[in-house]
Amino acid sequence: MSGDLQKRFRELGKAERVYVGGKFATQNDLAALFAVRASGLYLRSGGRIAFVLPLAALTRGQFELLRKGSFTSARIAWDEAWTMDDTVQPLFPVPSCVVFGRRLATSRVLPDTVRAYSGTLPFRDAPESVADEALTVAKDAPKPAEGQFKGGSAYRASFRQGASLVPRMLCLVERRKVGRLGGDPTSPYVASRRTSQEKEPWKSLAGVEHRVEAGFLRPVLLGESILPYRVFRAFEGVVPVAADGTVLDAQAAANRGFSRLHGWMSAAENIWNEHRPSPISLIQQFDYYGKLSSQFPLARLRVVYAKAGTLPAACLVRDESVIDHKLYWSAVTGEREALYLASILNSEVARSRTAGLQSRGQWGARDFDKVVFTLPIPRFDVAVSLHTELADAAREAEAIAKAVTLPETVKFQRARKLVRDALTDKGIAPRIEALVARILGN
Repeated sequence: MSGDLQKRFRELGKAERVYVGGKFATQNDLAALFAVRASGLYLRSGGRIAFVLPLAALTRGQFELLRKGSFTSARIAWDEAWTMDDTVQPLFPVPSCVVFGRRLATSRVLPDTVRAYSGTLPFRDAPESVADEALTVAKDAPKPAEGQFKGGSAYRASFRQGASLVPRMLCLVERRKVGRLGGDPTSPYVASRRTSQEKEPWKSLAGVEHRVEAGFLRPVLLGESILPYRVFRAFEGVVPVAADGTVLDAQAAANRGFSRLHGWMSAAENIWNEHRPSPISLIQQFDYYGKLSSQFPLARLRVVYAKAGTLPAACLVRDESVIDHKLYWSAVTGEREALYLASILNSEVARSRTAGLQSRGQWGARDFDKVVFTLPIPRFDVAVSLHTELADAAREAEAIAKAVTLPETVKFQRARKLVRDALTDKGIAPRIEALVARILGN
């Protein structure tokens, strides 16, 4: 959406009492507002309406107000819901549901049971008679579990999402050689790092080139930077944070005497202000909800895990890298506790037990976010032998992962598979899975 459309969407969603703010502000879905507006505009009193929606409408926090049915322009009593799991293809590109409701004087939340469809259709747009033969229907099946954002493991509150260092071209950089004598190591000359993954309008814009004080050039870890039990590849970025944790815009950098950072930030802010999708400033974007400033001072031992992926990836970070929003992180005081956590976060046991809570896309379960902490992961206790045994096993896994030879041009997805294969071949992966299952309860 353009910045103007985002503003209109937010205002209309709030007016209809379907917009969810806070941590879900960036996840609101137009489908929810569309359903509410259509009901208010076109549904007569007592009339019935049905909508095909993403399966997330039944489970995710950004649809919480939609599920309640109480809106400004209409009250909807939700009567039933159908679900189509991943196997119901060819149908929609993502797992979907259908919700049915009536416009009444009082609202009613979606029921706790659904009509659940599974099976494979012989061809797209199959007629009802063919679909009836091909699909299995479970009536009064439990509805998918809603994502829980409180309770569960005590570790939930310890982990935070990394900083919104986007657009990448205004943060990530590559060093450039200047002159035959080389650059000034105290203020290297850097330029925006460009990739084929960039989106418009940033993709078509010229990048930034400038000298920057070396203290503001830091390693940055993205989602693709980590493998199970191993940091894979860090990127360098201009991170405008002072030693005291203050995030500096161009003017603040100049006020503190950081002329090189001032030059970079001035150019970056000009690009952002001309093309920004929302009215917030560039440093407000970088530090959205304090996700950048909260990392400072940078802890020397952290556990990080990937926000999304088909399979989990988690590892220990022992340097002063800055964490991007594609990762979650927590500072940890001791190596054993960090290894204990990494092994649980990397485990198939934990992934499989929370897969039903993940948001889902065309290729299945997608985002991990904090759903793993709905599991009863206990605090690490050195007096509990199972905990220390798991930490020791994770230390072995770390050594095995580090020893895996990775081709220089290998993609991170392939690198993760090579590490997982090595952990299985060495017998450590099944040992860790067994220990995690015992800790979480068989």
